[in-house]
Amino acid sequence: MDTRRLRYFVKIVDSGTITRAAETLHLAQPALSQHLNALEAEFKQRLLVRSRNGVIPTAAGKSLYRYAQGILRLEDEARREINTESSSPTGTVTIGLGTYTLSSSLTIPILEAIRSRFPRIVIRVVETLTVIHSQAIRMGLVDAALIYDPGPVKGVRFERISTDALVLVTPADFELPDSTDTSVAVSSLGNLDFMLPSPTHTLRGLVEQAFSSLGMELTVAIEMDHGHSLREAVQLGLGVTVLPEPAAVAMFSDDQFTIRRITDPGLSAAFALATSDDGPQSAAAEVVIETIRQIILDAGVSPS
Repeated sequence: MDTRRLRYFVKIVDSGTITRAAETLHLAQPALSQHLNALEAEFKQRLLVRSRNGVIPTAAGKSLYRYAQGILRLEDEARREINTESSSPTGTVTIGLGTYTLSSSLTIPILEAIRSRFPRIVIRVVETLTVIHSQAIRMGLVDAALIYDPGPVKGVRFERISTDALVLVTPADFELPDSTDTSVAVSSLGNLDFMLPSPTHTLRGLVEQAFSSLGMELTVAIEMDHGHSLREAVQLGLGVTVLPEPAAVAMFSDDQFTIRRITDPGLSAAFALATSDDGPQSAAAEVVIETIRQIILDAGVSPS
């Protein structure tokens, strides 16, 4: 059923004449009469009695008038709600933050921007999950994530933010043969105890692959799926760690630690914004994702 014709019918009944209704609707009277005839043909009922004094609804017309008012009211409410949703979306949006990344430094700017622009959106920030972030996006558990790009994942889109060299972080007094103050070859790392995230983490995979390419075995003494205690653990000599250079500089840039770029082969990790590639997001998720993109640009992080 064309709700436009219902709207015309209600206006005719309210106006009392087809002529007056046509003037109000800015339609030609013959066109409005055609819509009325089509409506009567659809219901196979005479809906109005026409006379010189105007129109009067029949019993069927009165019933249609009553239902039409309810239908049109629901249509108007739906339009208002949809328009409100597009201009001021609501709902919960989940953002995943990859560990051992610079995502934590972007969290507060992102939250501030969303709170000021879209106060009706609830943001849920998660760092550690029971599944990897890219899988969580595929499952609909996470709407967007700032993580390392693990390579092609079906159903997940990765927007490259930066590509960062990997570095070794040790206590400042840690003796490391065959190295300089600024660099160290992978071949010199074989006897070290590492503190790294779990095997599913992209960073862990990159280090393991480098060791394997040289026929070396990686020794992970401590698995840490978050970086909150990493600084203290390195300082206490519980192990060394590998981080992207920007994250290492942000966390360890003082005289208590030494940061060496890993070479031969040089290692790097691609930091990316991950979102679902399997269809449209909710209005709330779309504006949050666009806000994240803008914050990344404002932070001066150039895609590479």
